[in-house]
Amino acid sequence: MKSIKLSFVLIFFIVLNLFSQRAPKDEPLQNYVITGIKGKELDTLAYQTGQRIIKETEGLIEKEINPDTYLLGPQDKLLISIVSIRPREIEVEVSPEGKISIPEVGIVNLKGLTLSQAQDLIIKKVKNVLKVSEVNVLLKSIRKFKVSISGAVQKPAIVSATSTDRVSEIIDKAGGFKENASLRNILLNREDGKEIIKVDLLKYFFLGQKDANPTVTGGDHIIVPFASENEFIEIQGDVRRPGKYEFAEGDSLSSLIRFALGFTETSLLDSVEFVRIITGQQFETKILDLTQWKDLINDPNKKLPDDFPLKIGDRVYVRKKAEWKKPKSVVIEGEVIFPGRYPVDEKTFRISDLLASCGGFTKEADIEKIRFIRQALLDVVDPEMERLSRIPPSEMSKNEYRYFLSRVNERKGLMSINFQRILNDPKSDDNIILQDKDSIFVPRKNEFVNIQGRVNNPGLVAYKPNYNYLDYIQLAGGFGFRADEDATLVVKSKGEQFRAKDFNYTIEPGDNILVPPKEELTFFEVFTTALTITSQILTIAGVILAIVRLR
Repeated sequence: MKSIKLSFVLIFFIVLNLFSQRAPKDEPLQNYVITGIKGKELDTLAYQTGQRIIKETEGLIEKEINPDTYLLGPQDKLLISIVSIRPREIEVEVSPEGKISIPEVGIVNLKGLTLSQAQDLIIKKVKNVLKVSEVNVLLKSIRKFKVSISGAVQKPAIVSATSTDRVSEIIDKAGGFKENASLRNILLNREDGKEIIKVDLLKYFFLGQKDANPTVTGGDHIIVPFASENEFIEIQGDVRRPGKYEFAEGDSLSSLIRFALGFTETSLLDSVEFVRIITGQQFETKILDLTQWKDLINDPNKKLPDDFPLKIGDRVYVRKKAEWKKPKSVVIEGEVIFPGRYPVDEKTFRISDLLASCGGFTKEADIEKIRFIRQALLDVVDPEMERLSRIPPSEMSKNEYRYFLSRVNERKGLMSINFQRILNDPKSDDNIILQDKDSIFVPRKNEFVNIQGRVNNPGLVAYKPNYNYLDYIQLAGGFGFRADEDATLVVKSKGEQFRAKDFNYTIEPGDNILVPPKEELTFFEVFTTALTITSQILTIAGVILAIVRLR
């Protein structure tokens, strides 16, 4: 019996600590080979951005239809609303010949008309025949038609489309791109064969050029070629997305930099290197001053001074400023007037200065439970703990096991700071100088106590001053069946734990009371109960660690 109780307690705090010390890491983008040089990773971010947008907006209309430009066609559905003594609504569908049939009015030919022209004609016809004063015509649903797609896609086919679908969405309906498919030299052949439109998805996704990804019409045919292995342009160095990009006619220096998502704050713009292949092994090198581009490059509609067209094989290299240091900052979140990130001077900026900058605490702030995390402590690696974490507990020595348990239960990175003392006396030792990446989380006052385990009504109960743990258990309906009353635990909101019978503590808002069962439990049952009681604490810990990881 003692062993199961001990296991219960150990699992509870190991789970609590493991969760509270972990922070989700950004997973690297999955690598796709989409365009350009075989075996290289080109345009992957453009592809993934496009695929994400397509999935998130599936079935959505990009914007309202313009009645003056939308051409009605077969299967478009119209709703005609007639206001009269006998008001009624009539739904009609455009026939394959481009006509509609309106009861009591007759056939109306809409072939070749825009929506606004059709609306005017229908209103005129209905008013003349039915002698009514008000008629409204709405486009209820847009037609579907067939579009064919071939080339470097997973499933060349004829697919269903609407007049709001763009070429990228048709490609997605065909299963997406094959390896080394071109994103920049796609061809859209209109039904009549008189117009061939070049599609450039890189310009659409990264420069916002909608005409580079046009909408389709019935009978269109899309051809997705494979990218040429040798036709590329390249940018490296201090830009946000360095790499090689498939070349397309019309590319310029500014478009290449925009494909790379622009400069960083450390880019050295007065000496950008440009290299062009002349013949064979001969190269032409230029040093460019792009200082004027700093504030203009992120606006794709801005024409930049001294811009020039690129050729296949052109390369650009952007150097980084020497001895540049990223500005240091700290983060404060939660119940303060102006939460956010603040610059910090590591020689003079103290907690009191940060509180003044953020406007101070709100009325709902729980000053006693503020969490202060020092990133520098989180980054410290304990080689001994790393070693022990790879050893089963049964193989540890007695001293190793004690050390392991003490470190597992340690609240890594957390510093004990008395903020009330800082408010009362800014000269107190608690008013420490802040360091880069320090994080402070100010929780809202919690007016509840969480009671879990073998009680009749587990859950949150209102906090009552001067109540002891037995009083709170009574509020939760009393001890439940086979409750182990002697093993009841009180877990403070900051993680400290006490045997409920010790009485050397005070129950405060946000605390937890756990009543374990007497019977033997499976590991899964113990594990699940431990997770339940720690859920509130883990939520706060997750928020804090997410703040810490902000860069």
